[in-house]
Amino acid sequence: MGKNNYLIRVIAGVLVISGFARCSKSVNKIEKPAAPIPEQVNPEQSLATTAVTNYTYTVKTTEWMVDGTKIPAGAKIYIPAGKRGSLLLKNLKGTAAAPIIIVNQGGRVSFTTETTASYAFKTQNCQYFKVLGNGVSTIKYGFDVNGGNIGMTMDDLSTDFEIAAVEVRNSGFAGIMAKTDPTCDAATQRGRFVMKNVLIHDNYVHKTGGEGLYIGNSFYEDGVSTSCGTVLPHDVVNAKIYKNLVDSTGSEGIQVGSATSGCEIYNNVVKNPGRSPFSAYQDNGIQIGEGTGGKCYNNLVKNAPGDGIIVLGLGDNLVFNNYIINSKSYGIFADSRYTPGKNFQFINNTIIGSVLGGIKLNSETIPMNTVINNVMIQSASVQSIIRKSTGVKLTASNNYVSTDVNTCKFVNYGGDNFHLQASSPLINKGANVLSYGVKSDYYGTARPSGAAFDIGATEY
Repeated sequence: MGKNNYLIRVIAGVLVISGFARCSKSVNKIEKPAAPIPEQVNPEQSLATTAVTNYTYTVKTTEWMVDGTKIPAGAKIYIPAGKRGSLLLKNLKGTAAAPIIIVNQGGRVSFTTETTASYAFKTQNCQYFKVLGNGVSTIKYGFDVNGGNIGMTMDDLSTDFEIAAVEVRNSGFAGIMAKTDPTCDAATQRGRFVMKNVLIHDNYVHKTGGEGLYIGNSFYEDGVSTSCGTVLPHDVVNAKIYKNLVDSTGSEGIQVGSATSGCEIYNNVVKNPGRSPFSAYQDNGIQIGEGTGGKCYNNLVKNAPGDGIIVLGLGDNLVFNNYIINSKSYGIFADSRYTPGKNFQFINNTIIGSVLGGIKLNSETIPMNTVINNVMIQSASVQSIIRKSTGVKLTASNNYVSTDVNTCKFVNYGGDNFHLQASSPLINKGANVLSYGVKSDYYGTARPSGAAFDIGATEY
């Protein structure tokens, strides 16, 4: 975590581990599971709710736990509409071709518990499953997770899952958490377990005590201190965090750590993060944490008390087409921790109203920081690009700096319509960034659309 407070995170982790009393459930007729096939998850094929087998299981309102040991791959688990308490799903084992689907039935389901409870919804040792609140087409968020210290947590070696169409609110700490913290059990440690194929999208997370979305462990390099010494957290591979609305969180809106390959954070809206951070500097919009590489693009971040986007990643990080508005610290802050890669790349972002400056680079160990085609609208009293020292290597070009947002000529800036008017000075003034992999804009328009590339997140 950026500028972290380690002790508080350890305490939060301990809270999550607290247990519940035992109870039993009935199990329906069992069908033979489908044979496993090589794993492959495509975000464009998400939200599919058709079961592969005819096997179904309906969770009773009185059940706090479902043990999926005898539930076959490809089955569908129904959770009937209404208010209920916390739910634990354990030992669900689907396959890539036949995931187990958990869906609301008949209306909206509200998992409601006190914030002192460990969780409102949890998975334990589950693989290849989907939690989808789209069981009724007229309800946008068919699952309502209300309360719990962790609202919704995919824990205890859970992997290969999709979470979508869920509203999470009023959690004591994180809204949605996805990680298995390492312990003295070697099965939880790096090299033994990888959390992979994580799709978290189209959710509404708000009014949380800590982070809105908390994916992967924050201490990739230094590890976690345990009774058996320091142990390293698992990698997260192929995480796609997209199209989530995150509002009014206690700490960061979205935080992703230990996501070593295939990570993309895109098309999210993060508003009003860091309302009551548990520690100093835990009040940013999006945190690309230690051990995380990949892409962060097409996000809207508004009103962060800290930095809009903070980058502590691997050094293969591409941050582009983001709108970052009214951050009280920096629009983008970059620091080098465990950073074996060659470049932090900040391209075609639009940063407006950041109090301390547009982009702050403390990333001295990065071979090159690239800042191209960015818009920075800020007070004349602060710098647009700030380097910690001459040791910070920088390539910068075609950036637009002004003190007045009206000079950009947005169609309706106050209404979040960031399309450009024909008279915008940003049009055709950018550098060619196709070689960096920037081929479209915030709205999905191909770059370039005119004679040359435009500056900022939107192409005219």
